[in-house]
Amino acid sequence: MKLGVRLALLIALIVTGALLAQGFFGFLTFRQTANAALRNDLSTYLAALAHDRKEGDTPTYLPNENGIRARLIRREKVIQEYGGPFPQTATQHGDDDKHSDEWLTQQLAVPDLGAGTLLQASIPLRSYHQGLAAYLATVTLSVVVMSLLGVAAALLVSRSMVRPISDLSRAAERVAQSGQLDERVDAPQGQVEIARLARSFNTMLQRLSAFRQRETEFVRHASHEFRTPLAALRAQVDANAQGWISDAELIATVDQQVERLTALTGALLLLSRENSAEHEIFDLGEISGALAQQHGAAYCGPAHLPFSGSQALISQVLINLLINVNKYAPGAAATVGLAAADQQIVLSVSDAGPGVPPDALPRLMEAFYRVPGTREGGSGLGLAIVQRVAEVHGGTVRLASNSRQGLTVQLHLPNIQANIKGNAKPPN
Repeated sequence: MKLGVRLALLIALIVTGALLAQGFFGFLTFRQTANAALRNDLSTYLAALAHDRKEGDTPTYLPNENGIRARLIRREKVIQEYGGPFPQTATQHGDDDKHSDEWLTQQLAVPDLGAGTLLQASIPLRSYHQGLAAYLATVTLSVVVMSLLGVAAALLVSRSMVRPISDLSRAAERVAQSGQLDERVDAPQGQVEIARLARSFNTMLQRLSAFRQRETEFVRHASHEFRTPLAALRAQVDANAQGWISDAELIATVDQQVERLTALTGALLLLSRENSAEHEIFDLGEISGALAQQHGAAYCGPAHLPFSGSQALISQVLINLLINVNKYAPGAAATVGLAAADQQIVLSVSDAGPGVPPDALPRLMEAFYRVPGTREGGSGLGLAIVQRVAEVHGGTVRLASNSRQGLTVQLHLPNIQANIKGNAKPPN
């Protein structure tokens, strides 16, 4: 059974139960009220009749339109009857209030008219039973009609409530059947929980799509880049087998290509990682200054600057940028800069090398892109890795040619120094 039908039945059962409970307690209240009204009529009639008899007049309070019948008895002998023959079903003794299926009887002692004198009055219950039957019929009809209306309303409400869930289910089935992760569902307005579920579903598909894209890019890049070193290894092995090169030359070539493959694999894995990193608080100023000194670059920035991020990834970025300076601008002056503003931290590496042609600048961060005419070897992944690390930290990368010559690479990273100030231990 579908969820919408089950929900509609549940709502209908609740509505029916509420109506039945209301009808039941209403019926009890109605019966009690009607009973009290009948007894009040009898009491009033008996009081008026007893008053007339005490005055010695002929009773003028004759049976009313309710069909009340009365009689005067003394020691179980009927002295006088009023309103017609007294019903035999009401001739019960002992209590002042009698009740049968057809008549309700009350009696009143009148000692002024003699010892053992009683006035008895009886009212027919036909109208009372008809009223109860009519009330029960009305309640039954109301319960049936309202239950049917409740079922219809519950179906409409449940369909509107379940429709987003059905959309999610159908979207999940389409994704499972087609493997396409570009499917999205609309978040319904006014349904907070279902809207949250829809957004979570879309986020999951988006992340799965990103995973697949990174996997595809990794395979494509790996197959493209591994081809050259593997071909070189195969050529060297064949040359050694033919006796054209010595074993020492083969080992040197193998060592060189394995190192290249290792570096390439690490770079590709870094490019394929998710947009997240394990954050730790470390001293970005100290790390930047130390790496600049190791690679013969100047450092311009604070000696200490707390930063929350991946120390390994940020260090790798600086190392890649400084290696690029030494590789593509050997002997050129380089500067590592670090500046902190209210909202962001800017980490930069500038060099005074030959620079980059203006038409090549927009493509520098593309994976495997190399400036035409470059003779130095490389994979073309250095700046792509820099951009990836910036994205992982929620930042951006900007490239700019220096006013005279050279290139400046800037990492704009979120400044969380204000958040950790006073809460974190100072870096060692």
